[in-house]
Order: sequence, then C-alpha cells, then structure tokens
Amino acid sequence: MARVFYKSSRMGTISLVLLLLSLTFCQKEPNPKQLMIALPTDPPSLDPLLATDLSSQKISRFLYSHLYKFQGAKVNKDLVEEERVYVTKGEQVWHLRLQEKHGLRAKDVQYSLERLLSSNSPRVADYKFLHSVIVKGEREVSLYIDSQAKEWEVKEKLALPFAAILKENALGSSLFSSFGDYEVTEWKKNEYLDLKRKEENNSLPESVRLQILPQSTTSLFLYKKQMLDAFKLSDFMLNLEIADEKHSLSKRGRSIQYVAINHNNPCFDLAFRKALNYAIPREFIIEKLLYNKADPIVSSIPLPFYEEVFKEKRTSVYFFDTEKANAYLKSSKCYPNILDQKIEFRMRADDENQTKGRAIVEALKSLGLNVQIKGMEKAPLYKENGEGKGDLTLLTWYSDYPSIWNFLDPLFHDQKLGNSGNRAHYKNAALTKLLDEKKDLKMAKQIIGIIENEAPWIFLWSLQENYLISDKFIQFPMLSDYL
Repeated sequence: MARVFYKSSRMGTISLVLLLLSLTFCQKEPNPKQLMIALPTDPPSLDPLLATDLSSQKISRFLYSHLYKFQGAKVNKDLVEEERVYVTKGEQVWHLRLQEKHGLRAKDVQYSLERLLSSNSPRVADYKFLHSVIVKGEREVSLYIDSQAKEWEVKEKLALPFAAILKENALGSSLFSSFGDYEVTEWKKNEYLDLKRKEENNSLPESVRLQILPQSTTSLFLYKKQMLDAFKLSDFMLNLEIADEKHSLSKRGRSIQYVAINHNNPCFDLAFRKALNYAIPREFIIEKLLYNKADPIVSSIPLPFYEEVFKEKRTSVYFFDTEKANAYLKSSKCYPNILDQKIEFRMRADDENQTKGRAIVEALKSLGLNVQIKGMEKAPLYKENGEGKGDLTLLTWYSDYPSIWNFLDPLFHDQKLGNSGNRAHYKNAALTKLLDEKKDLKMAKQIIGIIENEAPWIFLWSLQENYLISDKFIQFPMLSDYL
C-alpha cells in the first residue's frame, strides 16, 4: 500500500509541474490588467440552452443578459425598460419595451426565445407557458403567455441562463454574440477562456481569464505565486492563514447538504426520522469542522435566504437533544429490532465528505444504531440512489437559481423521485398538490411546515461558497456577483 501511495503522490507532483510549465511557457504573455479566476471544469458549450452545469452557469453571468435578472431573492428588470401586462382571448400579453444596450432589438428577443422553444434544451419543458413572441417595433416586443402562468414564475424562468438573449445571427458563431458585459476573445478548451469587457465600466476589469483548474491545491499554489486572483476554497482550506477577512469572500444561500432517508424502507417511519434529526450536533459540526462557514437551514431552505424571502427570523425545529432522539427511536415501528439491523450510510469518498460524514455517523451510532459507512464515487452514488438503493445518503443540492420553489418542488414532489431531485423517494400526495399549485409565499410556508414535520431527510446545513481573492480582485467589488 505504501508503494501505491508513493506512486500516486509522485504522479500528482509531476502533473502539477507539467501544468505550471504550460502556464508559464505555452501561453501568450499575460495582460497585467487581466484578472485570473479559476473554474473547476471546462464548459461543454457556450450555448446558454445547454447551461446545466455550474461552470456554464457562472460563465453565463459574464456573457449573457436576460429580460429579467435575479438580485438576491427578487427578480428585477434587466434588458426590459418598461412592461405592460394585460389579458386578451384567454392569454396574458406581456408588452415589453427594451433598453438601448449594445444595439439590442426586438428581433433579437424573438430569435432567442423562439430558438429556445424549438430546441432540445434540457429545460425547454419549463417554458411551455410561452406561446409566441411577436415583434411590435424596433425595441418593442409582445410575449403571449398562458393565462394560468404566474407572474413570479414567468420572470424567474426568463431570468435563467436558458432564456439568454442572443443577437439574431448568433447561431453562425460558436462564441454566441450576446448582450452581456463581456465577450469571448479566445477559448482554449480545457485550459482557459479569455473575456473582454464590451463597454467602458470602471466597476469591472477590462479583461478576465477563466482558468480551468480542477484541483484547489493547484489554484492555491498559483494564487500564492500571484498567478491567480480568485478561486473557490475547499473545506480543508477554510482555516488557511492567508484566507483572512480581507481576502475571503463568502456567497451564501445557494446550496444545502442533507442526508436522504430512504422511504422505501418501512422501518424508517416518522418517529425514526425524527430520532435521527435530534441526534445530530449541527452547531458543533458547523463550528469545528466547517469553521463557521455554513448556515443553519429551515426545512430545505438556507436560513439567510428564508429570512430574506419571508422577512422574519426563524430557527430550525430540530436541535441537538439526545433525550428526544432516544425517546423517538424507542417509539419507532421497528424498535428494538432496528438496533440489530445494518444501516448503510452512503457518501462520496472524498476527504471533505469523509470528515462530515463520519461526524454524522458517530452521532447516529450514539443512539445504538449499527450504521456502516460506504464511500462511493459520485456517478455510481447518484445512479444507485436514483434506483432507490441505500438507506441513508449524504448529498448536496445546489440551487441553480434563487427561488423559494427551487428549494422545494424538485426535492419533495412525488413525481420527481430519484434522479429528478426527490432522492429520499418521499411520497406525499397532499404536499405534491400544494407544490403543483405554487400560489404564494403563504403556501410556501405551509409546505415548509409539512416538510419539517415529516422529516424526509436528516436536515443539516447550507454550505457557503468561500473564495480566496487577491488585492487586484478587491478593486472590483462588483465582480463578486459573477462568482
């Protein structure tokens, strides 16, 4: 085993050296005004219709503009200057007057949205509410929308990367001309993307290089050599001395970590699920293992996001209480036989998840449960979870857009079991009916209450995205919105 470890470490060192040599000698002379930002993976495409991965979504922020845009928990106008909504012949008509930006025309909006509706985009089904797009003038366009569509839902969907507005002839270019703040000047696959600012704007750097760096250790090395200006910190880097308050940037409220409790197992009844939730010392784990770089959650909602949306203070209904945990366990359906059953705890086998996973497992073992860890690679872990395998599975959900419904519908709808998002295979017809209606925030709060009481998961925490940034990056505060 020692020999294998030595070989692996040596190969990793050689790979790092080769990468650094390529960065030093194989690229053109770096622009001193250019900011260098690390991305973990290369985008499969720059086409916004295919922007389902995290790298594509981050790149979209640089390249594309939309009719509407997310700002915190709200959706505001982006390319839209004025809007007027009325109903005619059973349809909503959204008459939009567009901003004067980079030569934007109504024909560009028509081209982009019709291209989306006729495409094989993975998310095209989300736009069934949009019936047609009619040009009314050089900068005026009307969207004909299903009469049952809700205003918030329409604006959220039109703010997603898939509904990016492209120039009418964009399909003829692999770089997709658009109306964002930057354009691509060079894309060297699996190495970097060079971006150039389109207009004078002192709030943004004139040039950005998005460097493809899968390993955070490589990013750290380059950062220390002043060859990188921003990269995402892995959990094990959160206590680095150089990650001081000035050079750290935290983005909150986009991802949650949880343990899916497999509802195909009849022994995992409500009392058992509540026992597991009361057994977890969340505050201790957040403080000691996550260095306070995570937030509590309310049901499946990150606490900061919940408080922004509902304008009220809240805490989780589940806290660390061993007496309650033991009492609920003893009242569960399969007690005491459940103590003799092997319970498989599945998680990704990387270092970051191992640390958190072991802390969770130790807490569950303190109840007398026979919990056994099974470390797996990401692909088989998610595949087998989608097939209903495993008892408890440590998972992360990343919300690709900040909507309260995006933290609820995909995760608990009983028509979205397994790989569609509901990885606990949880079924509740009454809850699904409410999710289908999605009327207002009052209903959202009702749904959150049901989920908390039903405890289909072990609720854990919301992971912050933590970045190490350079003095050069700090000169452009607006740039933090692009990470």
